Amino acid sequence: MSEVRQSFQVVVNENWIAGLPGAIAEAVRARMSAIEVPAGETLTAAGRPATRMFQVVEGYLRVNGVHQDGSAALIALYIPGNCLGENALIARRRYNHTAVALVDSRVGVLAARDFWELYRLYDEIPEALCRKFVALVSRQIDMREAHATLSLGQRIALMFDNFLEHCPGAARPDGAAIAFPFTQWDIAALFDVSRQSVHREIARLRALGILEKRAGVWVIADRHKLGSLTSMPRQKKSGRM
Repeated sequence: MSEVRQSFQVVVNENWIAGLPGAIAEAVRARMSAIEVPAGETLTAAGRPATRMFQVVEGYLRVNGVHQDGSAALIALYIPGNCLGENALIARRRYNHTAVALVDSRVGVLAARDFWELYRLYDEIPEALCRKFVALVSRQIDMREAHATLSLGQRIALMFDNFLEHCPGAARPDGAAIAFPFTQWDIAALFDVSRQSVHREIARLRALGILEKRAGVWVIADRHKLGSLTSMPRQKKSGRM
């Protein structure tokens, strides 16, 4: 299941700027300014004109789309190093998603004019962005496959394993904590299922002694057991001839 774990990434973990040659990466960072984004504040909103791109410096952002009924659809979580908004600049369209700070965060900002000057000056930048966009498409395909072939319980277990890998909270004697607030409603939005379905799976993890929520913080009491759940065989899909 290690291959599935690598492809199933709720947390986006890529930094195309860091992958540039050192002098070019420094040229990009030199054009950036930094802003503070308090927990719960919106950084970008879907439908607004794309005038800047961003890079998470500290903290975590949640990126939301919109369901047909108008409710928020959680797409991914961004950690330090991740960039967003550059695809809207390149496509010359409005922002397609809304990004909200999960905790007090610090974000680097690059204005559209600076982005285009750097883009045209250094061939390595469009090449790096091309690789990022290809990886994004591959990630979307992998997530669709996971949705079709893994049980909801497996996907939730993989999600928490993904959180622990990239977003661990402060050390605790009772287990490993997640560094940001995340509700059962968020999990339901992420996997496009009912909250009741999520509640059943969370109750199962609690009964197995794997997961607890204490003072609003998710705590993984037994990561070894959590890992064993992510190693279960995939579901078999039956078809009609």
